[in-house]
Amino acid sequence: MGTKTNARRVEGLPKDTALQFREELRAAKGALIGAHLNPDGDTLGSALALSHYLDTLGLSNEVLCHHPPPDNLRFLPGVERVRQEPKETGHDLAILVDLDSTERLGSTGPFFESLKRTIVIDHHVPHVAPGDLRIIDENAPATAVLLCRLFDLLDVEPTPEIATCLLTGIVTDTGSFRFRNTTPEALTLAASLIEQGADISRISVEVYHRKPLSSLRLLGLLLEKMEIDCGGRLAWGVLTSEQFATTGAADEDTEGFVNELLSVRSVQVAALFRSPKPGKVRVSLRSMGDHDVAEIAREFGGGGHKNAAGMSFDAEIGEVVRSVVPRLKRCWASS
Repeated sequence: MGTKTNARRVEGLPKDTALQFREELRAAKGALIGAHLNPDGDTLGSALALSHYLDTLGLSNEVLCHHPPPDNLRFLPGVERVRQEPKETGHDLAILVDLDSTERLGSTGPFFESLKRTIVIDHHVPHVAPGDLRIIDENAPATAVLLCRLFDLLDVEPTPEIATCLLTGIVTDTGSFRFRNTTPEALTLAASLIEQGADISRISVEVYHRKPLSSLRLLGLLLEKMEIDCGGRLAWGVLTSEQFATTGAADEDTEGFVNELLSVRSVQVAALFRSPKPGKVRVSLRSMGDHDVAEIAREFGGGGHKNAAGMSFDAEIGEVVRSVVPRLKRCWASS
């Protein structure tokens, strides 16, 4: 990590916050970095970028995640250090990235509870407010953007490995710069990270264009049976545990499926219901414009952003569909 030569305008993060962040790191003996359940490019990219950075400071650290990295993110530099429980002891600092609730740590949660200090870096509307230092901006395009701001303020230039991790977070959370959260800052940061060694072509290929055959077969089943309602403005699809078993697909193979439902010209809100295992259901919600699907997700114990949210259920998939679809329809009736 070197000293930056070209300053970049920093948005929405006080210098004092960055200095406090640095002091927390200096005072720590070791850090555990927490990523959320079913990790995406932003939580893993941010966690690994932090891990590489802490390496340069000589601060012992480990990255914990309830689920292993999905296939399309296993190209990330340092991904092999992601594990489900720590190998070392003596950590006293927790750094939680891209988490709106500690419940989303899953089975790794207890490893963080006993640590003396906690830093939270996130861009979600928080369910709860843990953390001795909270670096939160709900308007930031990605948690990786907040890390870029921190590095800017601390006059740190990312290595190519860190730049790749950070750009992956920005690319995935902006949908390859297609979503509404694609701000001028996100584009400026992306250009800078490419200059610092991130390979945007490889990121795009690995994340979006290398899918197993089982994924495409499952997508075919989804599109064949998708439902359209509310004058063509609402779309939803259901993937059962039997369909997962028949195709041999895993839940991680459904990455991006909900966006396929949203791609129908008239559709403004889309929902993907999937049950990789009997009795376990995950729902992904996406929307266009001002339709707030995070509000609906929170009603069912989930969360997320205005245009991208989700929730999980311990129930049969038919029961979940019967509960959630009417709520989506009522949203349209009142709009």
